Amino acid sequence: MKRQGCILHTVTLAMFVLLAVGMGHAQYQVRATIPFNFTIGTRTYPAGEYAFGSVPYSHGTLILLNRTAPGPAYIQTDSTDIRETPTSTKLVFNRYGARYFLSQIWRAGNQFGQQLNKSSAEIEMAKAEHSPAQLVAINVVPHR
Repeated sequence: MKRQGCILHTVTLAMFVLLAVGMGHAQYQVRATIPFNFTIGTRTYPAGEYAFGSVPYSHGTLILLNRTAPGPAYIQTDSTDIRETPTSTKLVFNRYGARYFLSQIWRAGNQFGQQLNKSSAEIEMAKAEHSPAQLVAINVVPHR
């Protein structure tokens, strides 16, 4: 019984170490100053400076950091592609009235970007507006 507890303790400790190492190696490839409040999923973020990065060994998961937020947010994305490779790094938002929803992230020189799924709140806003979303793109400078 003691041996099983020791093994469980060791496995749990190893998982936490791997998680910490993975977070420590997240590559913050996109840093942006977003001039308006915006929504991702069910959470609304204030205007400000943000860093987006890929989480190693986790396909499609991004980490979002803001200096004023208590901790990182993890965002699930799907891969998407475009015919013409973007020449600038940009964040694309869908705007309905005065509300902005992060929709896509593109990096300069990379034909593949990340797309966020529409939340139920965004779907409801789209229905209420009775018109397509306006796309708002913010060009940003990539950092490594």
